[in-house]
Amino acid sequence: MARYDVAFLLVPKFSMIALYGALEPLRVANRFAGANTFSWRFVSADGQPVAASNDIPVSVSGGLADIGKPDMAVISASYEPEKGVTRPLLAVVKALARKRVLLAAIDTAPFILAAAGLLDDHRATCHWESLPGFRESYPRVLAEQALYVIDRDRMTCAGGAAAIDMMLDWIGRQMGRPLAVLVADQLVHFRFVEQPTQARLPAAARYGTTDARLLKIITVMEEQGEDPLEARALADLAGISVRQMERLFAEKLGERPMGFYLKLRLEKAERLITYSTMTMREIAVACGFSSLPLFSRSFRARYGRPPSELRA
Repeated sequence: MARYDVAFLLVPKFSMIALYGALEPLRVANRFAGANTFSWRFVSADGQPVAASNDIPVSVSGGLADIGKPDMAVISASYEPEKGVTRPLLAVVKALARKRVLLAAIDTAPFILAAAGLLDDHRATCHWESLPGFRESYPRVLAEQALYVIDRDRMTCAGGAAAIDMMLDWIGRQMGRPLAVLVADQLVHFRFVEQPTQARLPAAARYGTTDARLLKIITVMEEQGEDPLEARALADLAGISVRQMERLFAEKLGERPMGFYLKLRLEKAERLITYSTMTMREIAVACGFSSLPLFSRSFRARYGRPPSELRA
């Protein structure tokens, strides 16, 4: 008999890479710990196969009524997590919580646990793209940007390869760190051994520059979206003049600094529209726009359609 029964609850359009990132460490662990140490099964809301975000269907062994009492239930979601917030699903995860089942959520699945009230006063994370909307929608959750977070009987991760890190940590807690390191080695996953903290590629990698002055300005721009700083204040933070800042952005990024800043704020707005229930006026304020008409014009200029159309 298996020592650990893991049920994966698949929400339509779940992330395939995140699902198998969570599954493969269990398979490899069985190779070294014994074939029956970990078992797993897939469950869907209706007992029917579920298509991932890449449209590949995955067969399941049953529906919500068949989930029983696993040692861990992993909810896997990605695009449109709100479609997974149904009364039957919420009732099941609440029942699992009452049974003290360890609940894990991958990518955007933390939205589902939060909607059930099961992340209130818990540290948690989700995919970095949806994190701003998650924070606004569920203020009682102690949301943070991280690869994964384990807080008592809740586990959440940012999705993608971060699911590997989360499961390796859990395996280490159950069976000892040497086994987890051995599994990581077999998966050629060195990040676990190094214990990283970043849930997103560093700005240096994303923008292809190592210029400390430029990176400092970009970091402030990404963090200071609600109350945008003036060009002079940004330049002062890097210890350069506005003219030097403009040349730096032109040489390294091919953009004007304030235009780049506006792009970052509009990208944040796009994520809030997609992953939150905030009103357009609230989003405009959160992204540093003084009025709703100005926000709408700026959004349309960048994305070719008004924000209300994207929300629809």
